[in-house]
Amino acid sequence: MKKIVSLLLVLALSIGVLGLSVADEPTVVIAFMTWAGRLVGTDRIAEEMSKITMEKIGVKVELMPMDAGSYAQNMNLMLASGEQVDLFNAVMVGFMPCVNKGYLLDLEEDDLLATYGQGITEAFRPDELNGCRVAGTLYGVPVKKDDAAGKFGISIPTKYLDEIGVDWQSMYANPDDEIIYTDFDFIEDVFAKLHAQYPDKVTFYTDPVSTVGQCLAMDNPSDMFGVLLDPTNSLELSDLFSSQMYYDLCARFYRWNQNGWISPDAITETNATTTQVKAGSLCAYKTATKPGIRQQESNLCGTPVAIFQLGPDFKGSSAYNTMPWCINQNTEDPEAAMKVLNLLYTDPDLSTLICWGQEGVEWKETGDGHITFQDGVDAQTSEYYNNVNWQMPNQFIARIWEGDSLDIWTHMQEYNDNALASKAMGFVFDNSSVSAEYTALTNAYSEYQRQLELGFLNPDEGIPQLVEKLKAAGLDEYIAEKQAQLNAWAEANGIQ
Repeated sequence: MKKIVSLLLVLALSIGVLGLSVADEPTVVIAFMTWAGRLVGTDRIAEEMSKITMEKIGVKVELMPMDAGSYAQNMNLMLASGEQVDLFNAVMVGFMPCVNKGYLLDLEEDDLLATYGQGITEAFRPDELNGCRVAGTLYGVPVKKDDAAGKFGISIPTKYLDEIGVDWQSMYANPDDEIIYTDFDFIEDVFAKLHAQYPDKVTFYTDPVSTVGQCLAMDNPSDMFGVLLDPTNSLELSDLFSSQMYYDLCARFYRWNQNGWISPDAITETNATTTQVKAGSLCAYKTATKPGIRQQESNLCGTPVAIFQLGPDFKGSSAYNTMPWCINQNTEDPEAAMKVLNLLYTDPDLSTLICWGQEGVEWKETGDGHITFQDGVDAQTSEYYNNVNWQMPNQFIARIWEGDSLDIWTHMQEYNDNALASKAMGFVFDNSSVSAEYTALTNAYSEYQRQLELGFLNPDEGIPQLVEKLKAAGLDEYIAEKQAQLNAWAEANGIQ
Protein backbone atom coordinates (compact mmCIF):
# COMPACT_ATOMS: atom_id res chain seq x y z
CA MET A 1 0.00 0.00 0.00
CA LYS A 2 2.86 2.35 0.89
CA LYS A 3 4.46 1.64 -2.50
CA ILE A 4 1.25 2.60 -4.29
CA VAL A 5 0.98 5.85 -2.31
CA SER A 6 4.62 6.63 -3.05
CA LEU A 7 4.11 6.01 -6.75
CA LEU A 8 1.08 8.30 -6.76
CA LEU A 9 3.07 11.03 -5.01
CA VAL A 10 5.91 10.69 -7.52
CA LEU A 11 3.41 10.90 -10.39
CA ALA A 12 1.79 13.97 -8.89
CA LEU A 13 5.16 15.68 -8.40
CA SER A 14 6.20 14.79 -11.96
CA ILE A 15 3.05 16.34 -13.37
CA GLY A 16 3.70 19.49 -11.37
CA VAL A 17 7.32 19.74 -12.52
CA LEU A 18 6.31 19.31 -16.16
CA GLY A 19 3.72 22.06 -15.83
CA LEU A 20 0.85 19.68 -16.48
CA SER A 21 -2.42 19.33 -14.67
CA VAL A 22 -4.79 16.45 -14.31
CA ALA A 23 -7.63 18.54 -15.64
CA ASP A 24 -6.44 21.60 -17.61
CA GLU A 25 -8.98 24.36 -17.78
CA PRO A 26 -10.45 24.72 -21.28
CA THR A 27 -9.34 27.78 -23.26
CA VAL A 28 -11.71 29.46 -25.71
CA VAL A 29 -10.03 31.34 -28.56
CA ILE A 30 -11.97 34.44 -29.67
CA ALA A 31 -11.20 35.89 -33.12
CA PHE A 32 -12.29 39.27 -34.48
CA MET A 33 -11.03 41.90 -36.89
CA THR A 34 -9.68 45.36 -36.05
CA TRP A 35 -8.55 48.30 -38.14
CA ALA A 36 -5.18 48.33 -36.38
CA GLY A 37 -4.25 44.65 -36.19
CA ARG A 38 -3.22 43.02 -32.94
CA LEU A 39 -3.12 45.62 -30.17
CA VAL A 40 -0.15 45.72 -27.78
CA GLY A 41 -2.26 45.05 -24.70
CA THR A 42 -4.22 42.14 -26.17
CA ASP A 43 -2.70 39.39 -24.01
CA ARG A 44 -3.08 41.46 -20.85
CA ILE A 45 -6.75 42.08 -21.58
CA ALA A 46 -7.25 38.36 -22.23
CA GLU A 47 -5.70 37.63 -18.83
CA GLU A 48 -8.05 40.08 -17.13
CA MET A 49 -11.02 38.58 -18.96
CA SER A 50 -9.89 35.10 -17.94
CA LYS A 51 -10.04 36.09 -14.28
CA ILE A 52 -13.77 36.69 -14.73
CA THR A 53 -14.46 33.66 -16.92
CA MET A 54 -12.45 31.33 -14.66
CA GLU A 55 -14.34 32.49 -11.60
CA LYS A 56 -17.76 32.22 -13.20
CA ILE A 57 -17.53 29.28 -15.62
CA GLY A 58 -14.07 27.72 -15.18
CA VAL A 59 -12.88 28.68 -18.67
CA LYS A 60 -9.95 30.78 -19.89
CA VAL A 61 -10.04 33.00 -22.96
CA GLU A 62 -7.50 33.93 -25.58
CA LEU A 63 -8.06 36.94 -27.85
CA MET A 64 -7.04 36.74 -31.50
CA PRO A 65 -7.61 40.12 -33.17
CA MET A 66 -6.50 40.35 -36.82
CA ASP A 67 -6.05 43.24 -39.20
CA ALA A 68 -9.10 43.93 -41.35
CA GLY A 69 -7.07 43.59 -44.53
CA SER A 70 -6.21 39.96 -43.84
CA TYR A 71 -9.03 38.86 -41.54
CA ALA A 72 -11.19 37.07 -44.13
CA GLN A 73 -8.24 35.22 -45.65
CA ASN A 74 -6.78 34.23 -42.28
CA MET A 75 -10.11 33.06 -40.91
CA ASN A 76 -10.86 30.94 -43.97
CA LEU A 77 -7.45 29.30 -43.66
CA MET A 78 -7.89 28.65 -39.95
CA LEU A 79 -11.41 27.31 -40.26
CA ALA A 80 -10.46 25.06 -43.16
CA SER A 81 -7.25 23.75 -41.58
CA GLY A 82 -8.65 22.99 -38.14
CA GLU A 83 -6.47 25.51 -36.28
CA GLN A 84 -8.09 26.38 -32.96
CA VAL A 85 -10.54 29.23 -33.12
CA ASP A 86 -13.69 28.67 -31.09
CA LEU A 87 -15.65 31.91 -31.29
CA PHE A 88 -15.40 34.35 -34.18
CA ASN A 89 -17.22 37.23 -35.78
CA ALA A 90 -18.27 36.47 -39.36
CA VAL A 91 -17.86 40.06 -40.57
CA MET A 92 -15.88 40.16 -43.84
CA VAL A 93 -15.63 36.35 -43.81
CA GLY A 94 -19.31 36.21 -44.77
CA PHE A 95 -22.09 34.55 -42.82
CA MET A 96 -23.57 32.56 -45.71
CA PRO A 97 -20.18 31.49 -47.12
CA CYS A 98 -19.35 30.15 -43.64
CA VAL A 99 -22.66 28.28 -43.55
CA ASN A 100 -22.13 26.80 -47.02
CA LYS A 101 -18.57 25.70 -46.23
CA GLY A 102 -19.72 23.91 -43.08
CA TYR A 103 -17.71 26.10 -40.72
CA LEU A 104 -20.53 26.91 -38.29
CA LEU A 105 -21.98 24.94 -35.40
CA ASP A 106 -25.73 24.61 -34.96
CA LEU A 107 -26.14 26.64 -31.77
CA GLU A 108 -29.24 24.71 -30.75
CA GLU A 109 -27.71 21.28 -31.26
CA ASP A 110 -28.04 19.17 -28.09
CA ASP A 111 -29.88 22.12 -26.47
CA LEU A 112 -26.59 24.05 -26.37
CA LEU A 113 -28.16 27.52 -26.47
CA ALA A 114 -31.05 26.63 -24.16
CA THR A 115 -28.70 25.13 -21.55
CA TYR A 116 -25.72 27.48 -21.62
CA GLY A 117 -26.93 30.56 -23.49
CA GLN A 118 -30.00 31.70 -21.62
CA GLY A 119 -28.62 35.22 -21.29
CA ILE A 120 -28.34 35.42 -25.06
CA THR A 121 -31.96 34.45 -25.62
CA GLU A 122 -33.03 37.08 -23.09
CA ALA A 123 -30.98 39.77 -24.87
CA PHE A 124 -32.79 39.41 -28.21
CA ARG A 125 -36.30 39.25 -29.58
CA PRO A 126 -37.07 36.01 -31.45
CA ASP A 127 -37.13 37.82 -34.80
CA GLU A 128 -33.63 39.17 -34.16
CA LEU A 129 -32.22 35.71 -33.44
CA ASN A 130 -34.16 34.30 -36.38
CA GLY A 131 -32.18 36.64 -38.63
CA CYS A 132 -29.27 34.24 -38.11
CA ARG A 133 -31.22 31.13 -39.08
CA VAL A 134 -30.66 29.36 -42.37
CA ALA A 135 -33.27 26.75 -43.32
CA GLY A 136 -34.39 26.74 -39.69
CA THR A 137 -30.91 26.22 -38.19
CA LEU A 138 -29.44 28.88 -35.90
CA TYR A 139 -25.82 29.43 -36.89
CA GLY A 140 -25.03 32.72 -35.18
CA VAL A 141 -25.96 35.39 -32.65
CA PRO A 142 -26.45 39.04 -33.68
CA VAL A 143 -24.36 41.87 -32.27
CA LYS A 144 -26.05 44.40 -29.98
CA LYS A 145 -25.40 47.43 -32.13
CA ASP A 146 -26.96 49.95 -34.46
CA ASP A 147 -29.16 47.70 -36.60
CA ALA A 148 -30.17 50.67 -38.71
CA ALA A 149 -27.72 52.95 -40.48
CA GLY A 150 -27.84 56.49 -41.75
CA LYS A 151 -27.09 56.28 -45.47
CA PHE A 152 -24.30 58.23 -47.15
CA GLY A 153 -22.69 59.67 -44.06
CA ILE A 154 -19.51 61.71 -44.44
CA SER A 155 -17.07 62.55 -41.66
CA ILE A 156 -14.83 65.63 -41.83
CA PRO A 157 -12.47 66.95 -39.10
CA THR A 158 -13.80 70.26 -37.85
CA LYS A 159 -10.35 71.87 -38.07
CA TYR A 160 -10.45 71.50 -41.85
CA LEU A 161 -13.98 72.90 -42.03
CA ASP A 162 -12.95 75.88 -39.93
CA GLU A 163 -9.94 76.47 -42.16
CA ILE A 164 -12.06 76.68 -45.34
CA GLY A 165 -14.66 78.90 -43.67
CA VAL A 166 -17.57 76.45 -43.31
CA ASP A 167 -19.83 77.47 -40.42
CA TRP A 168 -20.73 73.87 -39.59
CA GLN A 169 -21.84 74.66 -36.02
CA SER A 170 -24.80 76.71 -37.26
CA MET A 171 -26.05 73.80 -39.38
CA TYR A 172 -27.43 71.66 -36.55
CA ALA A 173 -31.22 71.62 -36.43
CA ASN A 174 -31.11 71.29 -32.62
CA PRO A 175 -28.35 72.05 -30.08
CA ASP A 176 -28.09 68.40 -29.00
CA ASP A 177 -27.84 67.00 -32.54
CA GLU A 178 -24.68 65.21 -33.61
CA ILE A 179 -25.52 64.75 -37.31
CA ILE A 180 -25.91 67.49 -39.91
CA TYR A 181 -28.42 66.60 -42.64
CA THR A 182 -27.48 68.16 -45.96
CA ASP A 183 -27.31 67.54 -49.72
CA PHE A 184 -24.76 66.78 -52.42
CA ASP A 185 -24.49 70.39 -53.59
CA PHE A 186 -23.19 71.40 -50.16
CA ILE A 187 -20.83 68.43 -49.85
CA GLU A 188 -19.37 68.92 -53.32
CA ASP A 189 -18.76 72.59 -52.57
CA VAL A 190 -16.94 71.56 -49.37
CA PHE A 191 -14.86 69.00 -51.29
CA ALA A 192 -13.86 71.59 -53.86
CA LYS A 193 -12.69 73.95 -51.11
CA LEU A 194 -10.86 71.17 -49.25
CA HIS A 195 -9.09 70.13 -52.44
CA ALA A 196 -7.99 73.71 -53.10
CA GLN A 197 -6.91 74.33 -49.49
CA TYR A 198 -5.12 71.00 -49.00
CA PRO A 199 -3.73 69.86 -52.37
CA ASP A 200 -1.26 67.57 -50.58
CA LYS A 201 -4.05 65.59 -48.85
CA VAL A 202 -6.62 63.18 -50.24
CA THR A 203 -9.97 64.97 -50.28
CA PHE A 204 -12.27 61.93 -49.94
CA TYR A 205 -12.02 58.18 -49.53
CA THR A 206 -14.57 55.41 -49.25
CA ASP A 207 -13.96 51.79 -48.40
CA PRO A 208 -15.26 50.02 -51.54
CA VAL A 209 -16.21 46.92 -49.54
CA SER A 210 -19.04 48.85 -47.89
CA THR A 211 -19.71 51.65 -50.37
CA VAL A 212 -22.96 50.36 -51.85
CA GLY A 213 -24.39 49.14 -48.56
CA GLN A 214 -23.60 52.37 -46.72
CA CYS A 215 -24.66 54.75 -49.49
CA LEU A 216 -27.84 53.30 -50.97
CA ALA A 217 -31.19 52.83 -49.19
CA MET A 218 -31.84 49.53 -50.90
CA ASP A 219 -31.93 46.06 -49.34
CA ASN A 220 -29.47 43.39 -50.38
CA PRO A 221 -30.67 40.15 -48.73
CA SER A 222 -27.52 38.15 -47.93
CA ASP A 223 -25.60 39.48 -50.97
CA MET A 224 -25.66 42.02 -53.82
CA PHE A 225 -27.02 39.63 -56.44
CA GLY A 226 -30.73 40.36 -56.32
CA VAL A 227 -31.80 43.41 -54.28
CA LEU A 228 -34.95 45.23 -53.22
CA LEU A 229 -34.77 48.69 -54.80
CA ASP A 230 -37.99 49.76 -53.03
CA PRO A 231 -37.60 47.72 -49.82
CA THR A 232 -40.21 49.41 -47.67
CA ASN A 233 -42.97 48.79 -50.21
CA SER A 234 -42.07 45.80 -52.37
CA LEU A 235 -40.62 42.28 -52.15
CA GLU A 236 -39.69 42.22 -55.83
CA LEU A 237 -35.98 41.54 -56.38
CA SER A 238 -34.09 43.38 -59.09
CA ASP A 239 -30.64 43.50 -60.62
CA LEU A 240 -28.86 46.29 -58.74
CA PHE A 241 -26.16 46.73 -61.38
CA SER A 242 -28.65 47.48 -64.16
CA SER A 243 -30.47 50.04 -62.00
CA GLN A 244 -30.41 53.81 -62.24
CA MET A 245 -29.57 53.87 -58.54
CA TYR A 246 -26.26 52.07 -59.08
CA TYR A 247 -25.43 54.07 -62.18
CA ASP A 248 -25.96 57.38 -60.35
CA LEU A 249 -23.70 56.27 -57.48
CA CYS A 250 -20.87 55.21 -59.78
CA ALA A 251 -21.29 58.31 -61.93
CA ARG A 252 -20.97 60.53 -58.87
CA PHE A 253 -17.77 58.85 -57.73
CA TYR A 254 -16.43 58.97 -61.27
CA ARG A 255 -17.01 62.71 -61.35
CA TRP A 256 -15.38 63.10 -57.93
CA ASN A 257 -12.38 61.13 -59.15
CA GLN A 258 -12.13 63.25 -62.29
CA ASN A 259 -12.10 66.32 -60.02
CA GLY A 260 -9.05 64.94 -58.23
CA TRP A 261 -10.89 64.37 -54.96
CA ILE A 262 -10.09 60.65 -54.76
CA SER A 263 -6.52 59.41 -54.40
CA PRO A 264 -4.97 57.76 -57.48
CA ASP A 265 -3.85 55.01 -55.07
CA ALA A 266 -7.35 54.39 -53.70
CA ILE A 267 -7.73 50.98 -55.37
CA THR A 268 -4.70 49.58 -53.53
CA GLU A 269 -5.22 51.49 -50.26
CA THR A 270 -5.18 49.19 -47.22
CA ASN A 271 -5.19 51.65 -44.31
CA ALA A 272 -8.48 52.38 -42.56
CA THR A 273 -10.01 55.78 -43.23
CA THR A 274 -9.64 56.88 -39.62
CA THR A 275 -5.97 55.84 -39.70
CA GLN A 276 -5.46 58.02 -42.77
CA VAL A 277 -7.13 60.99 -41.05
CA LYS A 278 -5.02 60.46 -37.94
CA ALA A 279 -1.90 60.44 -40.13
CA GLY A 280 -2.96 63.77 -41.67
CA SER A 281 -3.30 62.45 -45.22
CA LEU A 282 -7.11 62.43 -45.60
CA CYS A 283 -9.74 65.18 -45.27
CA ALA A 284 -13.09 63.36 -45.51
CA TYR A 285 -14.46 59.84 -45.66
CA LYS A 286 -17.71 57.90 -45.91
CA THR A 287 -19.22 56.36 -42.79
CA ALA A 288 -22.51 54.86 -41.70
CA THR A 289 -24.18 57.14 -39.15
CA LYS A 290 -25.97 56.35 -35.89
CA PRO A 291 -26.38 57.75 -32.38
CA GLY A 292 -22.93 58.33 -30.92
CA ILE A 293 -21.23 58.39 -34.32
CA ARG A 294 -19.64 61.80 -33.88
CA GLN A 295 -17.90 60.83 -30.65
CA GLN A 296 -16.92 57.43 -32.05
CA GLU A 297 -15.28 58.88 -35.15
CA SER A 298 -13.67 61.72 -33.22
CA ASN A 299 -12.07 59.17 -30.93
CA LEU A 300 -10.87 57.04 -33.83
CA CYS A 301 -9.49 60.02 -35.76
CA GLY A 302 -7.86 61.59 -32.72
CA THR A 303 -9.51 64.93 -33.56
CA PRO A 304 -13.07 66.34 -33.42
CA VAL A 305 -15.14 65.66 -36.53
CA ALA A 306 -18.47 66.80 -37.93
CA ILE A 307 -20.82 64.19 -39.38
CA PHE A 308 -22.94 64.96 -42.44
CA GLN A 309 -25.71 62.69 -43.72
CA LEU A 310 -27.19 62.73 -47.20
CA GLY A 311 -29.58 59.75 -47.10
CA PRO A 312 -32.26 58.29 -44.80
CA ASP A 313 -31.95 56.04 -41.76
CA PHE A 314 -32.60 52.52 -42.97
CA LYS A 315 -32.62 48.94 -41.65
CA GLY A 316 -32.19 46.10 -44.14
CA SER A 317 -32.94 42.38 -44.02
CA SER A 318 -29.32 41.52 -43.22
CA ALA A 319 -29.16 43.80 -40.18
CA TYR A 320 -29.00 40.84 -37.80
CA ASN A 321 -26.63 38.61 -39.77
CA THR A 322 -24.10 41.04 -41.22
CA MET A 323 -21.62 40.32 -38.44
CA PRO A 324 -22.95 37.56 -36.16
CA TRP A 325 -20.88 35.77 -33.55
CA CYS A 326 -20.48 32.12 -34.41
CA ILE A 327 -19.02 28.95 -32.92
CA ASN A 328 -16.63 26.95 -35.07
CA GLN A 329 -18.09 23.61 -36.10
CA ASN A 330 -14.75 22.00 -35.16
CA THR A 331 -14.45 23.48 -31.68
CA GLU A 332 -13.38 20.83 -29.20
CA ASP A 333 -15.55 22.20 -26.42
CA PRO A 334 -18.88 23.66 -27.64
CA GLU A 335 -20.15 24.01 -24.07
CA ALA A 336 -17.19 26.16 -23.04
CA ALA A 337 -17.53 28.28 -26.19
CA MET A 338 -21.24 28.87 -25.55
CA LYS A 339 -20.63 29.69 -21.88
CA VAL A 340 -18.06 32.34 -22.85
CA LEU A 341 -20.32 33.76 -25.55
CA ASN A 342 -23.18 33.96 -23.08
CA LEU A 343 -21.00 35.87 -20.59
CA LEU A 344 -19.93 38.33 -23.29
CA TYR A 345 -23.61 39.22 -23.76
CA THR A 346 -24.44 39.40 -20.05
CA ASP A 347 -21.42 40.42 -17.95
CA PRO A 348 -20.78 44.21 -17.92
CA ASP A 349 -17.20 43.88 -16.65
CA LEU A 350 -16.30 41.38 -19.36
CA SER A 351 -17.92 43.52 -22.05
CA THR A 352 -16.08 46.62 -20.81
CA LEU A 353 -12.75 44.79 -20.93
CA ILE A 354 -13.13 43.63 -24.53
CA CYS A 355 -14.55 47.01 -25.61
CA TRP A 356 -12.41 49.52 -23.70
CA GLY A 357 -9.58 47.68 -21.98
CA GLN A 358 -8.49 47.66 -18.33
CA GLU A 359 -9.40 50.17 -15.66
CA GLY A 360 -6.36 52.03 -14.38
CA VAL A 361 -4.38 51.24 -17.52
CA GLU A 362 -6.49 52.22 -20.53
CA TRP A 363 -9.26 54.12 -18.78
CA LYS A 364 -10.46 55.71 -15.55
CA GLU A 365 -13.81 56.83 -14.17
CA THR A 366 -14.78 60.48 -14.56
CA GLY A 367 -17.03 60.75 -11.52
CA ASP A 368 -20.25 61.34 -13.47
CA GLY A 369 -20.76 57.79 -14.69
CA HIS A 370 -18.52 57.98 -17.75
CA ILE A 371 -15.04 56.62 -18.39
CA THR A 372 -12.18 58.33 -20.20
CA PHE A 373 -8.50 57.82 -20.94
CA GLN A 374 -6.25 57.04 -18.01
CA ASP A 375 -3.89 59.91 -17.13
CA GLY A 376 -1.07 60.10 -19.66
CA VAL A 377 -2.90 57.91 -22.17
CA ASP A 378 -4.59 58.87 -25.44
CA ALA A 379 -5.82 57.13 -28.59
CA GLN A 380 -2.28 56.97 -29.99
CA THR A 381 -0.53 55.66 -26.87
CA SER A 382 -3.21 53.35 -25.47
CA GLU A 383 -2.18 49.69 -25.53
CA TYR A 384 -5.78 48.61 -26.09
CA TYR A 385 -7.86 51.26 -27.78
CA ASN A 386 -10.40 49.08 -29.51
CA ASN A 387 -11.73 50.65 -32.71
CA VAL A 388 -14.41 48.04 -33.43
CA ASN A 389 -16.74 48.12 -30.44
CA TRP A 390 -19.65 47.83 -32.86
CA GLN A 391 -18.37 44.32 -33.59
CA MET A 392 -18.24 43.23 -29.95
CA PRO A 393 -21.12 41.02 -28.72
CA ASN A 394 -22.84 43.52 -26.40
CA GLN A 395 -21.48 47.04 -26.07
CA PHE A 396 -24.87 48.04 -24.62
CA ILE A 397 -23.78 46.74 -21.18
CA ALA A 398 -20.23 48.14 -21.28
CA ARG A 399 -19.16 51.40 -19.61
CA ILE A 400 -19.98 54.63 -21.48
CA TRP A 401 -17.11 56.66 -22.88
CA GLU A 402 -16.92 60.37 -22.11
CA GLY A 403 -18.66 62.42 -24.78
CA ASP A 404 -21.56 60.02 -25.25
CA SER A 405 -24.76 60.46 -23.29
CA LEU A 406 -25.25 57.99 -20.45
CA ASP A 407 -28.48 56.87 -22.10
CA ILE A 408 -26.91 56.41 -25.54
CA TRP A 409 -28.04 52.78 -25.79
CA THR A 410 -31.63 53.75 -25.03
CA HIS A 411 -31.36 56.23 -27.90
CA MET A 412 -29.79 53.53 -30.05
CA GLN A 413 -32.69 51.17 -29.47
CA GLU A 414 -35.16 53.93 -30.32
CA TYR A 415 -33.12 54.67 -33.45
CA ASN A 416 -33.24 51.01 -34.48
CA ASP A 417 -36.98 50.83 -33.87
CA ASN A 418 -37.84 54.05 -35.72
CA ALA A 419 -35.70 53.70 -38.86
CA LEU A 420 -37.21 52.78 -42.21
CA ALA A 421 -37.22 48.99 -42.38
CA SER A 422 -37.25 46.54 -45.24
CA LYS A 423 -40.28 44.33 -45.67
CA ALA A 424 -37.80 41.45 -45.80
CA MET A 425 -36.41 42.02 -42.29
CA GLY A 426 -35.10 38.69 -41.01
CA PHE A 427 -35.00 36.89 -44.35
CA VAL A 428 -31.83 34.88 -44.99
CA PHE A 429 -31.09 33.49 -48.44
CA ASP A 430 -29.75 29.94 -48.53
CA ASN A 431 -27.68 29.97 -51.72
CA SER A 432 -26.35 26.42 -51.42
CA SER A 433 -28.29 25.30 -54.50
CA VAL A 434 -26.69 28.07 -56.56
CA SER A 435 -23.29 28.16 -54.89
CA ALA A 436 -21.44 27.76 -58.19
CA GLU A 437 -23.29 30.76 -59.59
CA TYR A 438 -22.48 32.73 -56.43
CA THR A 439 -18.76 32.08 -56.87
CA ALA A 440 -18.89 33.10 -60.53
CA LEU A 441 -20.92 36.23 -59.73
CA THR A 442 -18.55 37.21 -56.93
CA ASN A 443 -15.56 36.84 -59.23
CA ALA A 444 -17.20 38.98 -61.90
CA TYR A 445 -18.21 41.70 -59.44
CA SER A 446 -14.76 41.73 -57.81
CA GLU A 447 -13.20 42.44 -61.20
CA TYR A 448 -15.12 45.72 -61.52
CA GLN A 449 -16.15 46.76 -58.01
CA ARG A 450 -13.22 48.93 -56.97
CA GLN A 451 -12.80 50.53 -60.38
CA LEU A 452 -16.48 51.48 -60.64
CA GLU A 453 -17.18 52.34 -57.01
CA LEU A 454 -14.03 54.40 -56.53
CA GLY A 455 -14.60 56.29 -59.77
CA PHE A 456 -11.71 54.97 -61.88
CA LEU A 457 -13.89 53.54 -64.63
CA ASN A 458 -16.50 55.46 -66.61
CA PRO A 459 -19.81 53.82 -65.68
CA ASP A 460 -21.05 54.27 -69.25
CA GLU A 461 -18.37 51.77 -70.24
CA GLY A 462 -17.84 49.70 -67.11
CA ILE A 463 -21.39 48.94 -66.01
CA PRO A 464 -22.50 47.34 -69.31
CA GLN A 465 -19.37 45.17 -69.20
CA LEU A 466 -20.07 44.17 -65.59
CA VAL A 467 -23.74 43.38 -66.30
CA GLU A 468 -22.78 41.27 -69.31
CA LYS A 469 -20.37 39.21 -67.22
CA LEU A 470 -22.88 38.86 -64.38
CA LYS A 471 -25.54 37.62 -66.79
CA ALA A 472 -23.09 35.10 -68.20
CA ALA A 473 -22.28 33.98 -64.67
CA GLY A 474 -25.92 33.13 -63.97
CA LEU A 475 -27.32 36.29 -62.38
CA ASP A 476 -30.88 35.74 -63.63
CA GLU A 477 -30.97 32.16 -62.32
CA TYR A 478 -29.53 33.29 -59.01
CA ILE A 479 -32.11 36.06 -58.58
CA ALA A 480 -34.91 33.64 -59.50
CA GLU A 481 -33.86 31.24 -56.74
CA LYS A 482 -33.57 34.06 -54.22
CA GLN A 483 -37.00 35.38 -55.23
CA ALA A 484 -38.55 31.93 -54.80
CA GLN A 485 -37.13 31.62 -51.28
CA LEU A 486 -38.17 35.18 -50.41
CA ASN A 487 -41.72 34.51 -51.61
CA ALA A 488 -41.91 31.32 -49.55
CA TRP A 489 -40.53 33.14 -46.50
CA ALA A 490 -43.02 35.99 -46.91
CA GLU A 491 -45.93 33.57 -47.20
CA ALA A 492 -44.83 31.64 -44.12
CA ASN A 493 -44.54 34.87 -42.14
CA GLY A 494 -47.72 36.50 -43.42
CA ILE A 495 -45.91 39.34 -45.18
CA GLN A 496 -47.34 40.75 -48.40
